Amino acid sequence: MIKHILFDLDETLYPSDIGLWPVLGERMNHFMHTRLGIPLAEVEARREHYFHTYGTSLRGLQADYGVDAMDYLDFVHDVPIEDFIHQDLKLETILSELPCDKVIFTNSTRKHSKRVLDALGISRFFSMIIDVVDMEPFCKPQPGAFEIAMRIVGDHIPGNYLLVDDSLRNVKSAINLGMPAILVTEADIDTGPIIRIKNIHDIDARLLKIGTDGAM
Repeated sequence: MIKHILFDLDETLYPSDIGLWPVLGERMNHFMHTRLGIPLAEVEARREHYFHTYGTSLRGLQADYGVDAMDYLDFVHDVPIEDFIHQDLKLETILSELPCDKVIFTNSTRKHSKRVLDALGISRFFSMIIDVVDMEPFCKPQPGAFEIAMRIVGDHIPGNYLLVDDSLRNVKSAINLGMPAILVTEADIDTGPIIRIKNIHDIDARLLKIGTDGAM
């Protein structure tokens, strides 16, 4: 039986089509161009390279430019969250019915996470937030990030956890470590035995009996 659910934040606890992520992406581009002098024509390709090489643009920028994590992340997340995200009463009910420990596990920051959780009206359901600063020098999908998360929670048995995430890379990484996982995406992709739900509203207590290969 699952004891802890590790929830990703962005585009997992809220729909991917609300328009927030493109705004955050523009903030990343603006930082890379104005602060670091990277030509605009190269920014998107650089972000793609960093994503596949390091897991996040931040880790790549730290490696190549020595970027201060909080300076970058505060800049990127300086957007009016409340314009995009609103209280989700259905999600409140769902979380209230999940009996196990619930933790935010995100490549974002604690400050951004709290703003999103407050806007959704669900902050009270989470025992802690494990953010990208906590994971240093790693980030999802790197195994080291999951090991740090388990150490912070205080339970070192991967099978006691369930990851709920919109990234197939993160889900596969969790499963490879022996941690059950669920992919949240509306994309019509073949995930094999991995459980895929279209929306966070589709999760319920029955999924707490998921197997370590990601299947029921």
